[in-house]
Amino acid sequence: MSLTAGEIGLVAKRWHDDLVGGIIRNAISPVEPDRVVLEVRTPGCNHFLQIVTDQFSSRIGRIADKPRSAPRPHPFVMLLRGHAIGAVIGAVRQIDDDRVVAIDFHAKGTVGTLICELTSRHGNMFWIDRGGLIAGSFYPNRSHKRVLVSGKPYVEPLRRDYAGARPSRFEDDADIESRIEDFYSDRESNAALEKKRRAITRMARIARRRLKRLVVNLEKDRTRAQEAEVLQNRAFLIQANLGRVQRGDSQIEVTDFEGNNVVVPLDPSIDAVSNMERLFKRSKRLGRASPQIGERHEAATGWLARIDLLVERISQGTEDLLDEMRQELEKRFPDLAAREARRSDVTPEHLPYRTMDIAAGKIARVGRSAADNDTLTLKHARPNDLWLHVRGRKGSHVVVPMGKGEDPTPDVLVDAAHLAVHFSQAKGEDDVEVTYTRRKYVRKPKGVAPGAVIMTREKTLMLRLDEARLKRLLDPIPAF
Repeated sequence: MSLTAGEIGLVAKRWHDDLVGGIIRNAISPVEPDRVVLEVRTPGCNHFLQIVTDQFSSRIGRIADKPRSAPRPHPFVMLLRGHAIGAVIGAVRQIDDDRVVAIDFHAKGTVGTLICELTSRHGNMFWIDRGGLIAGSFYPNRSHKRVLVSGKPYVEPLRRDYAGARPSRFEDDADIESRIEDFYSDRESNAALEKKRRAITRMARIARRRLKRLVVNLEKDRTRAQEAEVLQNRAFLIQANLGRVQRGDSQIEVTDFEGNNVVVPLDPSIDAVSNMERLFKRSKRLGRASPQIGERHEAATGWLARIDLLVERISQGTEDLLDEMRQELEKRFPDLAAREARRSDVTPEHLPYRTMDIAAGKIARVGRSAADNDTLTLKHARPNDLWLHVRGRKGSHVVVPMGKGEDPTPDVLVDAAHLAVHFSQAKGEDDVEVTYTRRKYVRKPKGVAPGAVIMTREKTLMLRLDEARLKRLLDPIPAF
């Protein structure tokens, strides 16, 4: 349940008493949806004003700390940054004792007004310019009775009688806003945990169906592959009896190498040599596939057992455990993560690197593009991390997180070097020079091209390509 009109009025009055004259320093788009946070500076204090328009928890209130920002700010937040930053709060007022709060901003005259309609499923935020026209809104118009679009005058909601409104659930004292936030944070945390649990359950069930189909198909393939020896024996029998086979024969009865009478089927449209060669070819093809089928069957059945275990644990999973489960599913089934993002209408955060497992339980982060290389090296890597790049060729930066004073083992270094070569212009070459150093010895001069950096204290490794090692790194489990 969202804040009632009476509860909103209590918070609005405190905002007016405490914040009038405060300067807007920033508008923030938090990672949590359906909200905006304004950073306000009053003498000796910073305040973070949160405005939430979620249909189940619409509210206003100050929060203790600056929230984590979303990768891409909401367009409405960008509008606020352009108009409100540097302005002074002139008034905070509740409109008609309703669930609507107006915050007036001034800077040598009126700048505009932020209207916060905290009306549950119709909730919205509007920036009203000094002429009273709507300059933008957080959502497209949600009202069925008012025309609330850019360029039109703002129209207040229909007035309602709140004479019989329920009493406030929160005591009106200095801690009212923190109690409100604690109350809704617990609700949102529980709701987010349940939403995460449902999403992981969906992913696991889809993965389970896929794996079951795969296991059935691999068992069929394995049965067919077992025919390789039979086909090879038939080919040898034809080879031993070439003089007896005539074009047009559909079969030949011969004695096998153990003295048994057997019938070998033939294709009557081709001669004896062609029949023999066809059987040898089919036998060889099935024989080559047999080890791969066995590996894939073992991997698929192992993952099927792992998925069954995950499904059993989901209902009791803590948030950390659910995050671990999701990462495990996303790593093996990346398309399911994309599907879940589309279902939730959430754009997954773009990471400038792909993460890959290497020796000694370490991970390597491999840049996706030249621009992503810069982001990986300059913003995501820590000073003591191991940094690698193919010498004199274009390619990905590779970063291996390392602790302070920790040195990479030879296997870690060689694994990371293989990835640097594979994701570079030197891909496929047998002998390649790879430079490596600590991240703190890598810098980027101004004006150079994306991905270009300067290193100091670098060392060089002459890498001899090991195809088996590279295969393990690129696909640690045989492909499904």
